[in-house]
Amino acid sequence: MNNKETVFITGHRNPDSDSICAAIAYADLKNRRGKISAIPIRLGDINRETQFILNYFGMEAPILKETMKPQVSDLNIDPPYKVSKTTTMNKALNIIQNENLSNIQVVNEEEELLGIVTLSNLTEGYMDIWDDNILGRSNTPLENIVEVMRGEIVFEPKNPRSFQGRMTVYAMEPENVQDNIQELDIVIVGNRENAQKDAILRGVSLLILTIGSEISEENLALAKENDVTIISTELDTFLAARLLPLAVPVEYVMTKKDLVKFKEDDFVDDIKIIMGNTRYRSYPIVDNKNQVVGSIARYHLISNKKKPLILVDHNERNQSIADIESAEIIEIIDHHRVANIATNQPIYFRNSPVGSTSTIISQMFFEQGVSPTREIAGILCAAIISDT
Repeated sequence: MNNKETVFITGHRNPDSDSICAAIAYADLKNRRGKISAIPIRLGDINRETQFILNYFGMEAPILKETMKPQVSDLNIDPPYKVSKTTTMNKALNIIQNENLSNIQVVNEEEELLGIVTLSNLTEGYMDIWDDNILGRSNTPLENIVEVMRGEIVFEPKNPRSFQGRMTVYAMEPENVQDNIQELDIVIVGNRENAQKDAILRGVSLLILTIGSEISEENLALAKENDVTIISTELDTFLAARLLPLAVPVEYVMTKKDLVKFKEDDFVDDIKIIMGNTRYRSYPIVDNKNQVVGSIARYHLISNKKKPLILVDHNERNQSIADIESAEIIEIIDHHRVANIATNQPIYFRNSPVGSTSTIISQMFFEQGVSPTREIAGILCAAIISDT
């Protein structure tokens, strides 16, 4: 992970070759020194001469930037905590509690955001135990049930019955069951062979054997004949019944409608307004591919640090980026007269009466013992010739 501070380097508006080439070369010098992550930017279109220079030496033009207002990408946001849509409610609950999270993000195979899961989502989902068909309605897979039961599969038919019935505990004698247990039900039962047999013959979809109970050869044969899935768990019947609803996939309980999310390039001022009109504890951050890159909360906005900016080939306010007050100027490298740029603290200011700013940048390479690459040397030479 790159923890270096990002610093932008820009020339003046209506950029000429010296302005563009000096920004590119100084960013290269900064990056090779390894202390910061320097990004050259431009404040206008590239002219034909400059484009020829860049093309000749195989260099890309700096990105066009029109504002220095702080964006989400400038903040130290929380890293994402992503789970798949089939993750059990039980696992999601453990993650949120153990990691002290306000939410976790649900993503697909491409890491794209599908929704978020909060403690409220899980609480509301668990209350659905009063609807004992929740496993069927949520299409809960067998793997989830085995995971939550901390069990193992005793038998899984080639054509298993779907888990569309009710969750129930076989707590009575077979002669008293009547219609309390029906076809496709998910039945929790102990080591009572007669109860196991009766449930199988009724065509239940899943038989959960508690406290490590075993199944007889006769009942196993009946299960195979009736396509009844059987799993075994060391949990007792009470715990099994409590945990079973938590096998539901988070996809069933996650928030996905009217989901409030932000992008990396959203402006901080804009998201402050949205946060002020909503009451979520944190919000997912996505990139341009809708892939989750982190989450943001209100406390992230407290610092609201300005973007560090280095000016090259100018030191006049009206020649720089329009909202320069949104940036923190940390250096100026120039060969023009000293003008009207003001800063809140002392900065590195280098001003020399030479023909171009690229001349100064070239000197700095040699002063710092760094040999410019052929490409950097080429654009510096071209800019010096152009501006001198």
